Amino acid sequence: MKIVICAVFLSSLLMSVSGLAQDVVPTLTTPLEQLPEPAVPVKAEQEQIVLPQFELVENPKIDQKIRELLTKNVTIFYRPAEKINQAELRLLRSAVRRQIADILATEGYFSPVIKFENAFENAFQNSVENKFENQKSDQPQKVVVRVSVEPGPPTKVANVQIGFVDANADNAVPVDLQHSIQSGWSLPKGELFRDDDWSYAKAQSIESLIEHGYAAAKISNSEAIIQDQQADLSVTLNSGPVFRFGELRITGLHSYGTWLLDRYHPPVKGEPYNLATLTRFQRELQNSPYFSSVSISIDPDAEMASAVPVNVLLQERKRYDIGLAAGYSSNTRARGEISFQDRDFYSDAFNLKSVLRIEQLRQIGYADIFLPPKPGGYLDSFGVLFERTNIEGLVTQASSFGAKRVNTENLTNYAVEKRLGLSFVYEQSQVDGGPKTYNKALFPSIGRTWRAVDNTFDPRKGHIIQADIGGGAKVALSDQNFVRLYGKYQQWIPVGERDVVILRAEGGYVMAPDDAGIPQNLLFRAGGTGSVRGYAYQSLGVDQGDSVVGGRILTIASAEYVHWLKGNWGVAGFIDVGDAADRFKDLKMKQGIGLGLRYKTPAGPIAIDLAYGRQAHKVRFDFFLGIAF
Repeated sequence: MKIVICAVFLSSLLMSVSGLAQDVVPTLTTPLEQLPEPAVPVKAEQEQIVLPQFELVENPKIDQKIRELLTKNVTIFYRPAEKINQAELRLLRSAVRRQIADILATEGYFSPVIKFENAFENAFQNSVENKFENQKSDQPQKVVVRVSVEPGPPTKVANVQIGFVDANADNAVPVDLQHSIQSGWSLPKGELFRDDDWSYAKAQSIESLIEHGYAAAKISNSEAIIQDQQADLSVTLNSGPVFRFGELRITGLHSYGTWLLDRYHPPVKGEPYNLATLTRFQRELQNSPYFSSVSISIDPDAEMASAVPVNVLLQERKRYDIGLAAGYSSNTRARGEISFQDRDFYSDAFNLKSVLRIEQLRQIGYADIFLPPKPGGYLDSFGVLFERTNIEGLVTQASSFGAKRVNTENLTNYAVEKRLGLSFVYEQSQVDGGPKTYNKALFPSIGRTWRAVDNTFDPRKGHIIQADIGGGAKVALSDQNFVRLYGKYQQWIPVGERDVVILRAEGGYVMAPDDAGIPQNLLFRAGGTGSVRGYAYQSLGVDQGDSVVGGRILTIASAEYVHWLKGNWGVAGFIDVGDAADRFKDLKMKQGIGLGLRYKTPAGPIAIDLAYGRQAHKVRFDFFLGIAF
């Protein structure tokens, strides 16, 4: 009865790793109940019970990955020990040997040597002797069985043959695509044969066919012959017919017309099937303000290849959103915010966004209306803004309204955002309780941003470049003739597995006879989070008594090293230098040095910094915390 119970346990144990071996090695299918009984009769003293604990012997020939595969998938290495007799232990040894061999085969080792140290017979002999010495003890003897694994020589790929069904037919895969798939095979001759790599190479070949319009492509036959540590690989691909896009079959569109989907680059009926086209269409719909869920697919039925329908499954967002938020930042201190959004304003898919934000040093309210994208991908918007600030002795009240057009191009290695804007600014300013001054400007502008980063919200590698130019003229509703230039460069350099160096440079220049008549928000001040840490927000600029006003020149540079600890926490060290002034000779390049904490979130890292301003001789916290309700 004990043998039957143990055999059932061992049979379930073997099923836990049966998925690791695919078409390369046979899986263990023989039930343990059918294994032959030990040839040697079991004597009475050999029926003693022991409690074996299995350990994998350290071996420098086994790398960390293989060791983890063994310890996590061979059940005896992680399950609690159970009482068994000698016959059961022999069955267990046979099952474990097969498990280990199957796992090693998936990594390219087909001739391992597996030994069990601390012989089983010795263990049971000790158990018998202990029983005679202490007849009162009914506890099973605990024994340690050390499993020694020599993986043997690895198997390497000796030959690769990639063929195509009907390769010479009129509708066959083009010769250049055949050669591209064959030359791009990711498991070439001389490489270590691993089951995962073998599966990936086949899947990659199918993906190449699908990307070129063969949506029903599949593997007709594949074989890996293993002999004498050599693998001969053979794959035959069946491309099927070339697919062409048919009509859109839309489900879940209730509040908007089908014309809205035409603004997000849908596949064109009659064009060859292209996976990248569907991916782009889905991504743009998902990123739009109108849909919370988007799923796009086709049914790769060869009979529908000439005009395969595109299935578009949508789930619309709620029309209205109301948000409440509160927070605190070292820049503008405590804040509260209420926001309202109407995604179908004026019943024509106009997206209205409005915010009222009250901060201790700044109060702002704005309303923007975003129109649906134009057929060329242009996103037009217009809006109004009212703002009041009281920062470093300068009090401003500004009203502005304007319009903007944005177009983003996603190229192979980077994205380019193109901006074109026109705004009118009317501002009242007051310095240190002095007389009020009034300035206005009609400000046309053009800008570009180049993004080449590995992650939009939390970059670790790449760069972002921003450049803007704008200006005003007295003949066109402005109080001053001026040209405003601004540029910013950020670089992320990965270090080791998780760390990163972040470099930042920022500069601006307003070409004008002087700053008279130019609104303050078109001049420059520095200091605070995101600028020069260690100095109060916008405290670096042109001194006027006890107040600081904007200057026509801005220069900032920063270097930061972030070391990520386990989990989402990290620490950073940084140095910032920069200043704003009205003349180049007045630039002092203030320095801030400090340390900080980082915490990763889906929207990007949260930073809390402690910085020392060398010229201010003060230590400041720089941070922002916010909660949305």
